[in-house]
Amino acid sequence: MSVTRRNFALTLAAAASAPAQFTPIRRFLDPSTEAEVLALSDPANASFLPHHYNRSVSSRNGFIVYSTETTNGIQALRLDVKGGATRIITSAAAMDPKSLALSPDDRNLYFADGAQLVVAPVNGGKPRELYKASSPDIFHKGISLSEDGASIAIVDNNKLMLVATASAMKSSTRVIAEVPGGSEQAAISKSGQIFFRTPDKAIHLTPTTPGAKPKQLPIEGTLGPAVWNPDGRSILYLKLNQGPGIPNSLFEYSLDANKENLIGKTSQFVHFNRNADSSVFVGASGSKAQPFILIMLRITRRELALCEHKASDPTSVAPIFSPNSQRVYFQSDRLGKPAVFSVPIERLVEKTEQEDAPGKKS
Repeated sequence: MSVTRRNFALTLAAAASAPAQFTPIRRFLDPSTEAEVLALSDPANASFLPHHYNRSVSSRNGFIVYSTETTNGIQALRLDVKGGATRIITSAAAMDPKSLALSPDDRNLYFADGAQLVVAPVNGGKPRELYKASSPDIFHKGISLSEDGASIAIVDNNKLMLVATASAMKSSTRVIAEVPGGSEQAAISKSGQIFFRTPDKAIHLTPTTPGAKPKQLPIEGTLGPAVWNPDGRSILYLKLNQGPGIPNSLFEYSLDANKENLIGKTSQFVHFNRNADSSVFVGASGSKAQPFILIMLRITRRELALCEHKASDPTSVAPIFSPNSQRVYFQSDRLGKPAVFSVPIERLVEKTEQEDAPGKKS
């Protein structure tokens, strides 16, 4: 059965009169692949996944956080994937909807509230300011939480900075490098390096030591989205618009070998991400005739369509994997407003190992 606004509204109205929290999860079969797709948010209210390089799914895959429209403005919502229970977990005055970043131990949520970078406990508690930016606009470019949860990379006033998450003191913010012309994205790797994107989408690399000299990677062509490989020793990215008859392709740049390698040609991916061990990739096709979410196995370079995304802007779909690689999440306005969806892939992709997240610090 397909999801309609009327069905969703009736369900929410009935749930509102019950003492228990309502579940917004609805299931339907994709018309092209017959895969079961879950709608995880109310299509009557715009909902957004965070930037693709930050975590939004808990390490044990029990819940997901995303931002959504409420009567009190945009707020972060926690949804239990199995039971469907939901809870608004922030009370922000002016939340940037895509700025969310879940800590490695799943206890804290980082986000931008106006010009403030804030941390708030996922299970309730008083939020705390970590950094005051020169303008709310700087958070439109995103924040990047390190894998150990110790720091956040941001670019403000053409300066690449690391903000410590454990202290709100000004001395906890370090300027790493100058970024002439601004930056579109900054992302921290497991190996302790940062890459940032300039407005022309070029990829620049720098260590996290103060006074570091960034270097631009010698990558030619029109570059699309980019993410770190899990080991932090290479960067994965799309090359777009390579010429008539040449498909958008996925590449990897090795920092050890200083060399670019082709991972695979795609069926017009315009956005992508990798799973926990980079053995499988998920992409959103920009094709109007075949608006699919697809996975590509690295070893075979073959693609498999999971479902249609039907988004008006395929670049906004930004699909991601759950930490155990058993589910794909994505965003689409196929029902009118942006909403969050999920599709299971446990029969297609091998489960990846989970780290002992509770032992980590955030």
